[in-house]
Order: sequence, then structure tokens, then C-alpha cells
Amino acid sequence: MKEWKEVFGTETAKPEEFDTQQSPTTVYQRRNIKRATKTEQDGTKVTGWQREERELTVGEYHQMMLMQQIVAENTQGIVESVTEFQKGAVIDEYTMQLIEEGII
Repeated sequence: MKEWKEVFGTETAKPEEFDTQQSPTTVYQRRNIKRATKTEQDGTKVTGWQREERELTVGEYHQMMLMQQIVAENTQGIVESVTEFQKGAVIDEYTMQLIEEGII
């Protein structure tokens, strides 16, 4: 996985976050994609897309997609576990407060 670099491209449509079609061995990952206009040395204005981009091998890309899938699948369970833990903690705290006040 290479470092992020600033890139300006003249594609007509907004570039996708991942480009898996341009090369059989390289996947281009993009972020912070913004419409931009730049002025060439001869004064010509060119409209395109300014972005940060880095290159991934196909293997790195597949590994990244697998990790994202695993995180997405497990997020709901983690949120539910934390919610149950928080509910238990609130009930315990409230029970202690009632005990301290002599209500229970």
C-alpha cells in the first residue's frame, strides 16, 4: 500500500472511491474527491476532480474489503452488547442509590 498523494484528473464523472478497472494488478483508492478548476501554464482553465489517491495491490484491496465486511457484520452485535452493559450499569447504580437512601 503506497502513501496518499494529491491528484488532479479530468474525468467527466466523479471518480469512484475504488477503481478496480483501470489496471489488472492495481486498485486506486480515492478520498476527499472535490470538483476543481486549475489553470495550465498557458493560461487555459481545466475543470476536473481534485483528490487524494493511493495505490493498492489487488490482494490488499481484497483484504481491506474483507475487513470492512467483518466490521460491518459485527458492529450490530457490539452495539447491542454495549447497550446491555450500559443498561445493567444504570440499573446497578440506581439500585445502589435506592439502598443508600434507605428506600430498599
